Amino acid sequence: MPKYDVVIIGAGAAGLTSGALLAKEAKSVCVVEAGKYLGGRGMAVPEEGFKLNLGGHLLEDGGGGLTKIFEYLGKELTHGAASADQLIWDHDKLEWGSIRDRFQGDRSELRRVIKILLATPYGELDRLDDQPLRTWLAQHTSDPAVFDLFEFISVLECMTDDWYDHSASENLIARKMHFEEAGKAAYSFWPGKGWDGLFDDLRDAVVEHGGEVLLNTPVETVLIEDGQVKGVALGRDKVLPNEVLEGDIVEADCVISTLPVWNVLRVVPEQHLPDWYTAQIRFLAQDHLRISWLGLYMATKQPVHINDPTELATWLHAPTSRLSGFFFNQTAMDPSTSPPGSNLYVCGGIIPGFKARDMEYVKRKFEEFEADLKVMYPGLKETYWRRRHLVHDPSFGVIQKPGLVGIFRPHWRAPNVDGLYFASETFRSRGIGVDRAARAGLTVVEDYLGRKLDGHFGWHY
Repeated sequence: MPKYDVVIIGAGAAGLTSGALLAKEAKSVCVVEAGKYLGGRGMAVPEEGFKLNLGGHLLEDGGGGLTKIFEYLGKELTHGAASADQLIWDHDKLEWGSIRDRFQGDRSELRRVIKILLATPYGELDRLDDQPLRTWLAQHTSDPAVFDLFEFISVLECMTDDWYDHSASENLIARKMHFEEAGKAAYSFWPGKGWDGLFDDLRDAVVEHGGEVLLNTPVETVLIEDGQVKGVALGRDKVLPNEVLEGDIVEADCVISTLPVWNVLRVVPEQHLPDWYTAQIRFLAQDHLRISWLGLYMATKQPVHINDPTELATWLHAPTSRLSGFFFNQTAMDPSTSPPGSNLYVCGGIIPGFKARDMEYVKRKFEEFEADLKVMYPGLKETYWRRRHLVHDPSFGVIQKPGLVGIFRPHWRAPNVDGLYFASETFRSRGIGVDRAARAGLTVVEDYLGRKLDGHFGWHY
């Protein structure tokens, strides 16, 4: 096989972004993906007339992240339907209300806190990795409505086992970006071409600039000699279950892995990395630090939303399961994702990561959670189609608690190994979801090139 400047492991948002940007910079690039779909955890999978993701996804980019990356690549990321409201379930009154109701007509304190946040440099927010969100809020306000706004949004964006236990840096950087770029505390939308269209466009940007994208191509190991990347060895189908594979060698002076912390040491030989660095990876890869949830896709003939079909809903305690979670109408975001005359709802209930391997617990909680949803949305009693999914492996990410984010995560540049990078939201990165992964790819590309790209991108490392 030919030699490349860069081989990229994984064709999700980080891998395709890295590949497209490097190909545009005239680097010879090959993106290799073990699966048959583009998109990683954001892949769109067809089933019985529906399109499903590995969890519930909306894109959260106020305009300075993936949207600008598309523009730089000569593509357009159109913003489709955006969430119109955030509904909050009152677990005491057992009824829905809007987050706007919390302010009772007076938003002067919220405006004051927003002004403080906008005046705070990103570098200062970046140093709050060991501080809870509540600590920062308490320094600037005592208004419970302001706490509610920031913390309910954090339940949607930065999930933790305990709804209140969120990192200040992760949340405040995201809030600042959204206020600056979209003029809103939070902004989420459906990609105008759908998730498959989004990733197709990124793949096309790689190919149009001379790069390659190979699906169904697993990497067996990254090849390293004397502290220098030499390429990757590709896997192949095993004839014997215990066969030691000897696949094709793809030479490259640089490898960018987009694998998360719980998978990366399967392909990167850890003897080439410092023990303190692999210890960071292994620590974050623990089950109890994974963001895990019970996911449900539920389809009804009649809509069950409360106010607006594109509303996002969240809660801190479902009635019986006591799980925090989220809910939205995917069909309202993109009618092509479900059959005509149907409404496909996406919902998730957050569970502790270490409990995700206890299938008795998982089954019991699924039953409780589905019953809870039918209390909160009585129309779901008429569900005619559903799919359960456990978001754990792959997980949504590493829990974004104080002491587990920012500088507490492994750096994207591998120490002691020239040419090895990690573009993953589970390594050092900022942002939310798919946009965060794309920004991680952008960060690694700029580090590899040794300069900033002139794309007027929003804040990233």
